[in-house]
Amino acid sequence: MNALTLIWGAMKRRKARTIFTFLSVVVAFILFCVLAAVRQGVLGQLTVGVAERLDTNNRAQGLLPLSYYDKIVTVPGVTWVTYLNGIQGYFKDPKNAFQVVFFSPTFLQVYKEAVVSPTQMQAWLADRQGAIVGPELAKRMGWKLGDTVPIQSKTPQKDGSTTWYFHVRGIYHADLPAAYQSFFIGHYQYFNEGVADAKSQNLVFQYVERVNDPRNDPQISSAIDKLFENSSPQTLTQSEALEAVSQIRQFGDVSAMVIYVGLAVFFSMLLIIGNTMAQSVRERTAEFAMFRALGFKRSWLAWLVLRESLLLIVLDGIVGLILGYEVTHQIARYVSLVFQTFGLTWSAVGLGILLSTIFGILAALVPMQRITRLQVADALRRA
Repeated sequence: MNALTLIWGAMKRRKARTIFTFLSVVVAFILFCVLAAVRQGVLGQLTVGVAERLDTNNRAQGLLPLSYYDKIVTVPGVTWVTYLNGIQGYFKDPKNAFQVVFFSPTFLQVYKEAVVSPTQMQAWLADRQGAIVGPELAKRMGWKLGDTVPIQSKTPQKDGSTTWYFHVRGIYHADLPAAYQSFFIGHYQYFNEGVADAKSQNLVFQYVERVNDPRNDPQISSAIDKLFENSSPQTLTQSEALEAVSQIRQFGDVSAMVIYVGLAVFFSMLLIIGNTMAQSVRERTAEFAMFRALGFKRSWLAWLVLRESLLLIVLDGIVGLILGYEVTHQIARYVSLVFQTFGLTWSAVGLGILLSTIFGILAALVPMQRITRLQVADALRRA
């Protein structure tokens, strides 16, 4: 007799109960995926931040003068400096919205994890309206090298137009999360000379420095800020790693929150599955007694119950993980500006499969104990 046939027959005995149990497990694992993605979105910043990179911002949360660049590049230990500004825009449809970031030509020396071929880099440098885009963004928008891309924005140009035209001159490659594969990079000069509002000219959102030794980050940060301590505005310089830690603290103990919510969800799921398995075994007591009377060992029956529990939870868990991946992928489009590393990792998937296995075993313990203590004569008499 095939064990899978027996398990499938048991599941079909109460179809409604099996369906609701399936949905409960699937929803629990979808929620697990979302929580894991949120945790990765917050804590993942620590893995993306580069120790050799510093960020210089306005201490009062505003913009900084372009003239600060000439002083920052003279600080000992600073090897490269880039600066940036940006506008919000969209391609063809407002649903295709993204941030257009205007960098100085030295951005690739600072962001070395972004790789562009020398030919594409030269083409970008030679074209004032050139753009370098991420592979994910290019794929989503259907762009290829040489395309002319009109970006609609609320930021007007001097000629009154709100359409900024770019030429796709390069597509960078980087081993980074999806949100970091979707940048749209233009020339700061194009923005600075073209923007209509004179108050927006010669201003930058941020300076980013590459240093020669991350052990000197505190001294270099202090030296940069000291240059402008008597200026207005003053600067605040810190390493990317330290900045990521500061952002994480704003969200509190994310790991603890995710763990507590996850435990509550899975504990509820365990009660549901445990109750389902207990009812299923109770309804089939006479059948198990008949198997014992026919000579089947207690261990074989206990192993049958365990396989039924594992099949029910692990398969449902895998379906939940697959759907959870799709859900987090859709959510990532809307939260990528806040959680750049938001997403489901392979380690989270592995943990989900491990948890489903553990809960499958736990849910089967009580029914297995009931089977091993089964008194054949009493069970057949009650039947």
